[in-house]
Amino acid sequence: MIKSIPDFLKIQKYIFYSDRINNQGELILRIGRPNNGDCCPKCGSRKLHIHSHGTWRKKKHGNFQKNQIYLEVKRKRLKCTCCQKVFSQKLPGISEYARKTNNFEEQSLDHLATNSFNETGHVNKTSYSTLKNQLYKYVNPHKLSLRKLELLGSQNEIYLGVDGQSFRGIEMVLTITEVKLKETITVLPSENKAELEIFLQKWPEELRLKVKGISIDMTNKQKKCLEKYFPNALIVVDHYHLVQHAIRLMHKTRTLIQTVSHVLIPIKKEMDKNIESLTDKEKQKLIKYFLLYPELKQAYLFKERIRSLYRVSKINKATHKLKILKQELFASDNGYMNDLAKTLNNWEVEILNYFVCRITNAYTEGIHTKCKLIKRKSYGFRNVQTYVRKLLLGLFPLIFIISSHTF
Repeated sequence: MIKSIPDFLKIQKYIFYSDRINNQGELILRIGRPNNGDCCPKCGSRKLHIHSHGTWRKKKHGNFQKNQIYLEVKRKRLKCTCCQKVFSQKLPGISEYARKTNNFEEQSLDHLATNSFNETGHVNKTSYSTLKNQLYKYVNPHKLSLRKLELLGSQNEIYLGVDGQSFRGIEMVLTITEVKLKETITVLPSENKAELEIFLQKWPEELRLKVKGISIDMTNKQKKCLEKYFPNALIVVDHYHLVQHAIRLMHKTRTLIQTVSHVLIPIKKEMDKNIESLTDKEKQKLIKYFLLYPELKQAYLFKERIRSLYRVSKINKATHKLKILKQELFASDNGYMNDLAKTLNNWEVEILNYFVCRITNAYTEGIHTKCKLIKRKSYGFRNVQTYVRKLLLGLFPLIFIISSHTF
């Protein structure tokens, strides 16, 4: 048990001298380095003697059950007997002039990955600026994305998911994932084409050619840029966004009828549901209002037909069904259904690409749910660079981030 304590406290390379607890309940461990553990940085000789002993200094090392742990250590000055070089002793895990150990920084990052700056600072008795500096020191989006691209190099085929998420209001960041491996590649601080191009230019040519499919939404912001850099990839519209677009237009139809008729049509919840998920009571409620307003029934059935389109197994059958659906939508007297037909017409190739390359942005949307939780726990962010780094800290394993820091 006693032998395992240095492993638990991560002080294996030190000699343990004593411990004490001060008036604030802080545990202070006095440790030291063996005299034969260093070599001369100039000639490499191990024939050294102590030039000066230095003074005992406290270094923040971590916390355990809300109690702070400090290391009390001397940094000796050593002199080489061969070349007479005088130098400071190296302390493993403690940078020169630092008032905290590497273990403390890693522990702080681990806590910050799932908690706010305020809560992490309260637990570790650290200021916001110190935590922010640690975040910027260890989480480098450029280095992390390069490491991810290295890992993707071993794959024969790559399938990307590209989708935006809100940073603050209409300001967006862009998430890029590998949807089949379920790996986050990076989060870009903007949806701008220039920002995306800077990132894609880092990709080696042979890696770009391995990308066979890219799932996107229907904003059309990144489509041309992605086609330029990934010539072998099929651009696929994520069917979740298409169905959601149909639902929005369906509810616009309901809202318009309510406004014109001056009546309340309380079936939003029921119309959102898939037809196979409706209970008998919900079906009766829908039938009641569909008889009164046939336009609502038409809009709901069009939405369900778009859903059923994705259950088709062959592209030829899907092409035929989509053609008929567009014709009926264009023939509708409902202007919103005409708009839906135009959307299907504009994105026909990308919609049908799904039946060749069956990928979706489901994993990317799941990442966005986690990002929203991180943002909510932190009560929002004002700086987009801090937000991106905080997201990457929460999305990537800490060991991957630490190894990328030394990469």
